[in-house]
Amino acid sequence: MYVEIIGIIVIFVAIRALITQNRAEKLLYLNVMGFGVSAIIALVINTPFALVVAAAFFICSTISVNAIAYTLEKLDDEILLE
Repeated sequence: MYVEIIGIIVIFVAIRALITQNRAEKLLYLNVMGFGVSAIIALVINTPFALVVAAAFFICSTISVNAIAYTLEKLDDEILLE
């Protein structure tokens, strides 16, 4: 039951990430999708190793979204010559 609810939320957030034009909102939605996928991994695989895999996926997805956000913030400060 929990897996289906989380799956629906992840699908909804993925659609929102495709629709929105704001980059900050897209990064927020990507982070939520990472949380959802790591929760689904932990709930579907019923072994202790699943928690390790889910934690690793969660940490890596959070780091990647933060790196993208940092890069986009630096790009906003640059002056574009046309």
